[in-house]
Amino acid sequence: MSEEILNTDILKARIANLEYGISGEISEEEIRRIYIEEMGVELPANITIYHSDDIDELKTSSQDSGFDGTVIHFYNPSLNINQSYTITRGSEHSEDNGEGEPLDWYYNGLGIFTGKVKNQYEDAMRFDEIVSQKISASIKADHDNTLKVEKYGIGHSLGGNLIQMLQLMSDSYTKVYAINDAPPSAYQLAQIDVIFQFNIARKFNIDPNDDDQLYAIPPDQLKTFAEEYYKKRGAHIHHITAEEDMLFGASGIRGFLDLGTREMINTDPDFEGLRTMLGNISDKDLRTLQMFLTTVAPYYNEEGAKGLLKGMFGYDENIPVLIDNIQKEWNKFVFGPKWKFTGVDVNFDIFPLGSTNLKLPALVPNIPTELFSSVGKLRMHLLEMQGRLTALVGVIPSFIRILYATTGTLREDLVPHLEAIKGSAANILTAIGNLSKGAMEAVFKPDVPNMFNYLVDFINLAAIVKQEIANIKEELSNLWEGIKDWLGDLTKAVDAHGLNHVATALSDDNKRYEGNDMIISTGSHSQKVEVNLSSAVRIYQLGMDKYQDKKEVLNRLRNLYSQEYIHDFQQRTSKLMHSIHYMESNPKAFKYLLPSKNLEITGISVNEDIRPLDALLTDKFEEMFHDFDREIELGTKLINRIRSSIEQLFHEDQKISDIFDLANMKV
Repeated sequence: MSEEILNTDILKARIANLEYGISGEISEEEIRRIYIEEMGVELPANITIYHSDDIDELKTSSQDSGFDGTVIHFYNPSLNINQSYTITRGSEHSEDNGEGEPLDWYYNGLGIFTGKVKNQYEDAMRFDEIVSQKISASIKADHDNTLKVEKYGIGHSLGGNLIQMLQLMSDSYTKVYAINDAPPSAYQLAQIDVIFQFNIARKFNIDPNDDDQLYAIPPDQLKTFAEEYYKKRGAHIHHITAEEDMLFGASGIRGFLDLGTREMINTDPDFEGLRTMLGNISDKDLRTLQMFLTTVAPYYNEEGAKGLLKGMFGYDENIPVLIDNIQKEWNKFVFGPKWKFTGVDVNFDIFPLGSTNLKLPALVPNIPTELFSSVGKLRMHLLEMQGRLTALVGVIPSFIRILYATTGTLREDLVPHLEAIKGSAANILTAIGNLSKGAMEAVFKPDVPNMFNYLVDFINLAAIVKQEIANIKEELSNLWEGIKDWLGDLTKAVDAHGLNHVATALSDDNKRYEGNDMIISTGSHSQKVEVNLSSAVRIYQLGMDKYQDKKEVLNRLRNLYSQEYIHDFQQRTSKLMHSIHYMESNPKAFKYLLPSKNLEITGISVNEDIRPLDALLTDKFEEMFHDFDREIELGTKLINRIRSSIEQLFHEDQKISDIFDLANMKV
């Protein structure tokens, strides 16, 4: 086995950070730049990059799971290098550069905490399989079947969960590095690994498909059992964790596993993190929340992001359409009903013949069938809404207690919104409960007595639902705004969670990272000087490239000038002199020029006067070339002075000079 190409934690963190697209997709140029900055040498392998967005086989579903990832293949058979790094991206606020749904956060709750959603894991597994096949095919095409691919994995945040899940399920990685990761949960594994599910059932004597039984297992016992079960495969997992990281703070709650080795780093000595605070959450409340989310998950699996609102409230986009349609049809019926004649069966007793039935004509209102159809559909939605809102009302007290245990003064801003949501949900439930059984049946038996009263009941209920759902949406918006304003400790935890802070904590005291750039410093306190080395190298490289381009253009201009003017003039002069010499040497050859055949040419003498090129022209060109030469010389000196200034600031670090040299090797 060869030495890892990305053989430092800082390299892994910085290249994983490229996955977030700060400067576009992961590119070979960026990988080589970071490698040179960290190692001071050129990366000794060819690079092939596979992006998940480019894999058509992952686009077969109409629903986007939110998964994003990259595989980097390093290959140099002469040095026995054949390594792939699968990088799974962590949680983003939302898809499509902030314009889409926060799919990653849906997966955090529904996929990891409850285990009921597994679409991101499935996409990650499929992506890894497809790219592994592509890499194997490329090696065969290179006629090298002996050099085995060494697979490594890097994942941050949610990506840390996914890369661990790939290892636990496939055991195909030489090493997996999970940076500030969301750890796998036993519930997540129970849904994905059927053999583990069977072992849970045997160990705890339960039906693992029964959520009440699975989530009722004492979490400490389930954690211990799961960690022992996956101990061997988990041994290849190494965690790099900031003490202040928000996910490390949350990893102590029910179901989360701790597998492999762990290196703790301190990104903020003045901040203790969230672990103690999150330890105050009642496991009973977490289980209540967990059970509620398990009932929401099927809606998400079926309809994606838009299914969440239906899963929480039983409310979807069809309900307002139905309500509006019912109100329109009702108005048509009340203010302008049409009448029609119909036959009515009437029973008569005719003595002594007995009873008989006669059909008599009667004038009755023509009831709009569309009205009853819409009311019938609304009835089905109301029954589902009743069940979902009952579950929601039941879980809100637990959610409020979780807020009280974790959010400090923020709870004073958030709890009123939750209480308002609970109140609106209760109002809808009360209104549904007040709807008589007869009204529910009237939808399917429009000929029963009091039909019109029942329709009025539905119209009134629809208005209540419409208003209370509008209130709930407004409170949800206010709740979200309150959460976004929560800075304090959580902000520090989020900062510690980022890969830049991890790389900075792992580096020397005179080095930190912003975006994909390395910032180096010298001196201390008021004398401290910081330089963005990555930016400086880019300026140097870009500047030298531009002046090299100018020099090449100038050389082409010189060649064109020499060819089109100097050489052409010399060539034409030489051709003219050759013609004169030929005429003088062979006068008889030009007899045809004489006006009469009786005349003879005895000799030709040419008095030539060929003037040189106009000095005004040549001087202008030479002056222009000189000016361009001077501009390139001065510009190159300026760029080199920038480099020299940085090298002098950090004169003890020879690697800085090497970085400039290596970055500019192509110049």
